[in-house]
Amino acid sequence: MHVGRAYRLIDFAMWSRRSVIYMAVVSVVAVLAYSLRPFAGFTVPWPIVVVLGTTVSLVSGFKNSQVLARSSEALAAFSQIAASSRLLASLCADFVPHEMAQSIVYRHLGWLTALRFALRRPRPWESTSLPANREYLRRYIRIAEDQTTLAAELTSLLGADAATTLGDRQPALDLLHLQARQFNALLKDGGVPPPVYAEFMKVLRDCHDQQARCERIKNTPYPRQYAIVTTMFVAIFCTLLPFGVVPMFAAITIAAIPAALMTWLSVPFSVLLGWMYFSLDLVGESTANPFEGSANDVPLSQICRDIEIELRGRLGETNLPAPLPPVRGIAT
Repeated sequence: MHVGRAYRLIDFAMWSRRSVIYMAVVSVVAVLAYSLRPFAGFTVPWPIVVVLGTTVSLVSGFKNSQVLARSSEALAAFSQIAASSRLLASLCADFVPHEMAQSIVYRHLGWLTALRFALRRPRPWESTSLPANREYLRRYIRIAEDQTTLAAELTSLLGADAATTLGDRQPALDLLHLQARQFNALLKDGGVPPPVYAEFMKVLRDCHDQQARCERIKNTPYPRQYAIVTTMFVAIFCTLLPFGVVPMFAAITIAAIPAALMTWLSVPFSVLLGWMYFSLDLVGESTANPFEGSANDVPLSQICRDIEIELRGRLGETNLPAPLPPVRGIAT
């Protein structure tokens, strides 16, 4: 997630430059088709371009509103996870012996670790494989989950023995089940009163709810039929746009500018308009999957590190890990 004031113009231009190159080529072709035989005078009627542009604007606006809702829901889920984590740490610090409290909190941190690793696994529909995104990731972004393994992280939190007892398929869910057993044991042994046990179970239920919420967003793509229709409509509109813009400029008469030069002035304006529509679609596609690890995603690694620092500090620990600062204004 970009947490600076704005993307640098040069970075955004480099990210979207392929659309500029494409529009420049199509615009030059449109001018040549209008000027040279045997297609001299070939154009696309401007009313058709207007109708296509209106349709594309509506479809792109619908897509971007939907993907923004997905991204906002993902961020809200982790905000709720952060709130539940703070409540769990407070309950442990106030009502549970220190060693037991440390065990519960570290198991919760293990759950967070397993969840973020699961959410970072690539899916076939995600956009990190697009050339523009792949290049940007390689140049500017370092995902923490790519620098280590889940086994190593869980071993550092839970110990080698505890980490090896977890299943490979759903370690996050296994850790929640272990947490439930721990809470039940505390109640049976009289370690906590029933009202505190009820609060522990509320936190556990909320962890289950938010995990399911995140997994739904991760494993359910933005409907492919809408995504492909939007991309196709944008490509069709931007391809036909220069053929409608050329005659508009050719009809402009300025005494100091030759008519041929006026025709070529359509190229930069066509490139600008096409770049705007292509960039809008590219931004929407790159925002549709908020856990894939791109520059527009929920900063899972940073949020989980901040939660870890806060929870371990609540236990009275002083040897805390360092926060994860944004790199080039991007928090991961």
